[in-house]
Amino acid sequence: MTTVSPNGHEPTPVPTVPPPPGVGKPPGWIARKLKLREHGIERRHSILLMLVGAAAFFDGYDTAVKSVALKQIRESFGLDRSGGSAMLAIITLGALPALAVTRLSDRYGRRNLLLWTVLGYTVFSGLTAITPNWQSFAAVQMIAQIFVVAESAIVWTYAAEELPAKARGFGFGVIGMLIALGTGLAPLIYGPLHEGAGLSWRWMYVFAVPPLLLIALLRRSLPESQRFEKARDDGHLARNWRDILSPEYRRWLLLIVGTAFLFALTFQAGTVASDYLQSDRNLSATAAGNLFVLSGLPGIPIMVMAGRWSDRFGRRLVGCGFAVMSMVGGALFFWLPQSTPPVGLYPGMCLMLVGTMGSFPVLQTFVTELFPTKVRGSATSWASTSSILGRTASLGGAALLLKAFSQAATTTILAAGPVIGVLIVWRLFPDTHGRELEETSGELDDDAEPVPEAPEPMFL
Repeated sequence: MTTVSPNGHEPTPVPTVPPPPGVGKPPGWIARKLKLREHGIERRHSILLMLVGAAAFFDGYDTAVKSVALKQIRESFGLDRSGGSAMLAIITLGALPALAVTRLSDRYGRRNLLLWTVLGYTVFSGLTAITPNWQSFAAVQMIAQIFVVAESAIVWTYAAEELPAKARGFGFGVIGMLIALGTGLAPLIYGPLHEGAGLSWRWMYVFAVPPLLLIALLRRSLPESQRFEKARDDGHLARNWRDILSPEYRRWLLLIVGTAFLFALTFQAGTVASDYLQSDRNLSATAAGNLFVLSGLPGIPIMVMAGRWSDRFGRRLVGCGFAVMSMVGGALFFWLPQSTPPVGLYPGMCLMLVGTMGSFPVLQTFVTELFPTKVRGSATSWASTSSILGRTASLGGAALLLKAFSQAATTTILAAGPVIGVLIVWRLFPDTHGRELEETSGELDDDAEPVPEAPEPMFL
């Protein structure tokens, strides 16, 4: 399908930036196995995906802990299911300052902020293990969430700016796959830890400390984004945080923020899935974890395939298709009769998880493709913040709805959000696949005056 850039101009060829001296293709066996060369992936892209993917992996693990151990966490603090949902809503809302943290990447660089956020979430995840009550647990996790959300936003921005146009969806699929692997690691560890060894959920946060070692690797091996360096050297960085609110970006910002909020309204359903299996379906923590992992397992390769499909067939078709699959799966999972054996829950849970895993990295590409380099970090932070508000609304709304409705009815009511989100994406978003960021964002036609040179990078 022929498309034009969001600003209405015809596509313009973009000169490619030659790789640094000595940088070539990936090793032959890797290129053949993953078919990287045909997607334009060079050695430097592989290294980038490995490094930012490692950060994303631990992000997935840290986020999953609260879900797989929710029943034991809330019970250790004397909270019922409604209280547990309310506590998670408070924690999630605490991530709002991530907007300011992520925005700094448009001034100080992607690399520096990524190092700081990895350090921050690792330290506060470790401190979670020694919290004595739900108030301190919520307080420490609120701070950890600031760094987790900011780190995630920077990872997507970093990858979008460095990956070649025809492989951007593929790269996003790889990052999404690594997040999913980190998410899947949590239930695999927790079942044997809790029921086999009889250890507390607190050990799950102790295991989150090793990513500190990742900082040394990132600091030594990860270069700054070439697009950011070019914008900085040309004096085209954003003047202040209000630049993202300029008329030329306003329409896309409203659409991105709105859909991010709507898609996040099913967050509660995924968060309480393990608790639901244990409390309503009488499964053990190990059995619930195994079902969770087995259901999500097909989604691991599908995330990469979905990224490739979106590079070929378009973001809207692939992203919306998987989003609809997720909603159908969620309805099956929560509405099946109580007499349904665990194996009967598998198809619904599998569709729910695979649909989510397939749609998330594909739809995430819009956030980075529709904005120029100087405000790309800010746009990502706005989208992340809106998603946080949507998650908070999902958890807070569920805390109220659960007092009057079942979990199945609560999930169905909240699913109205992503239904509207899919319709908006399908009708109002452009297809940006296969085109350079300068083209999809209209950056080639940007006549804005250069801004003063950016401040010196932070000491990391």
